[in-house]
Amino acid sequence: MELHQLRYVQAVAQAGSFTRAAEELFLAQPSLSVQIRKLEKELGVALFERLGRRVALTSAGEAFLEHVEPALFHLEQARAQAIAVRNLTRGRVAIGVLPSVGATLLPGVLAEYRTTYPRIDVRLTEHNVSAEFERLVHAGVLDLAVIRAPWGRPGVTGRTLLREPMVAMLPPEHRFAGQETLDLACLGSDEFVGMHPGYGLRELMDSVCLLAGFRPHVTVETSQLSVLCGMVGSGVGVSVLPRLATVGYPTVIPLVDPDACRELAVVWRDSGELAPAPRAFLDLLVTAADGDRAGTC
Repeated sequence: MELHQLRYVQAVAQAGSFTRAAEELFLAQPSLSVQIRKLEKELGVALFERLGRRVALTSAGEAFLEHVEPALFHLEQARAQAIAVRNLTRGRVAIGVLPSVGATLLPGVLAEYRTTYPRIDVRLTEHNVSAEFERLVHAGVLDLAVIRAPWGRPGVTGRTLLREPMVAMLPPEHRFAGQETLDLACLGSDEFVGMHPGYGLRELMDSVCLLAGFRPHVTVETSQLSVLCGMVGSGVGVSVLPRLATVGYPTVIPLVDPDACRELAVVWRDSGELAPAPRAFLDLLVTAADGDRAGTC
């Protein structure tokens, strides 16, 4: 049983004539008749009976067509929906993003995407651990994820978005608040505010401080970037963060060490071509990252 045979049965039933149905289908009548006979032979029952110049469905034909018509309808709907996904008039994209990126680089991209493709559903997941994002991408839970480079999970591929400098976040009245740049070693005796151990931003802060020759004395730990900013702003301590994580904070000093950077990447499953909706989002994200390279390492 083939799809075109089902369409032929429907056409003959609606036209009441093999001749008229063949004309509507742009087929030679003998070809149409052959296909109907092949189907009847497969089913072992006649679907039509001749009434002079007309044909009518047999009782078996009526029972058959009763299920054929909704099947053809749903097949047409399936075709239309697939085309809609291809044309970006429907679909979804699931994106993972580090909180420090979600609040800065992503909003402009998301706004442009929603304006350009208003019928695409966007689902965002925030997480502080890049390795977990790689797992979710590999499992197919996420289409894309913005993570700290490099990525290393087999079956996941990606591309670098940008390298951004690490900066010192200081209380407004701090002794170094007016400097244009800062040697991080100068903060070796200060008290620090940091994210909890295991968070990517905490790993970055600890690593750049160790490169500067000291282990930061962290007196306050938090899981929220907004809380960290508030604590530093209130004079509780200093911190070291990537530039994007400090957007909007008034007292940020670039570090003199050019290697104190965070590299961001976007990753996806290495299993062929991205679907249209994630591909369109990736293109906008890469464009935005390219435009954000001013001030990067």
